[in-house]
Amino acid sequence: MKRLFSYNPNLSQSWMLLGLILACMLMSGIASGILSIIFGQEAQPWTNLFAYVFAFILMGVVVIQLEKWQEQAEAPATQNIKTTFSLYLLLLFFMPLLSISIEPLYMWIPMPECMENIFALAFTANLPTLILAVIAAPLAEEWLCRGVILKGLLTNQTPPYKAIAWSSLIFAVLHLNPWQAIPAFFLGFAIGWVYWRTKSLWPCIFMHAVNNGVAFIIILLYPDISANANLYDITGPHYLFIYTGSVIFSIALAHELWRMIGKEVN
Repeated sequence: MKRLFSYNPNLSQSWMLLGLILACMLMSGIASGILSIIFGQEAQPWTNLFAYVFAFILMGVVVIQLEKWQEQAEAPATQNIKTTFSLYLLLLFFMPLLSISIEPLYMWIPMPECMENIFALAFTANLPTLILAVIAAPLAEEWLCRGVILKGLLTNQTPPYKAIAWSSLIFAVLHLNPWQAIPAFFLGFAIGWVYWRTKSLWPCIFMHAVNNGVAFIIILLYPDISANANLYDITGPHYLFIYTGSVIFSIALAHELWRMIGKEVN
């Protein structure tokens, strides 16, 4: 297990890892399609889950092999900041508010009908989607984007905010569409900053799971909602009030987050 976190890629190697995980996803996607043909379309949510998990298992094998080949650099001395229940409670409210606050950055982009159909098939309120969104994706993507890529960039002496930005960009590109990539970059930046300050993946996994969990709850509450629906479509005339409140409270919580873990450790 330790070897999954021992590889410290530089920037070019981090982009190589992105290409490798996309290739693994392509291979597992083909396998998922074959299984859907064999077992029928009703099994597709489970085959999608299998394909996602299998892709990251392949990626884990690749990272372990790369770690064996790499001459390990000594990580810079850092002092970890202890994670507390208060931090997790703050993040529980911060992530949904931040997600709402950045929604205008991408809600204006029209979604083609073909993408709507893909989203409708991929994001349905069932058990495989719940496992994929709230458990598998947070564990797998945070391991790769923060536990390997961001840690590797920091270990290779990349300035922290540049390392966070690059890892967030890779995290965004991993989603392969602007409706997920744009929020993924900004949410990934917040998650990366928390990783840099705490040196722990657990708060990052929690933040990712909260963000995906809220999206799943919306799908559960509004099963007939369009795949490209946004907060305005759900709240209607109350949108401005809810959005303004979300921005104000997300700024307030960001300030509290900075106060809690943002100050330099002596």
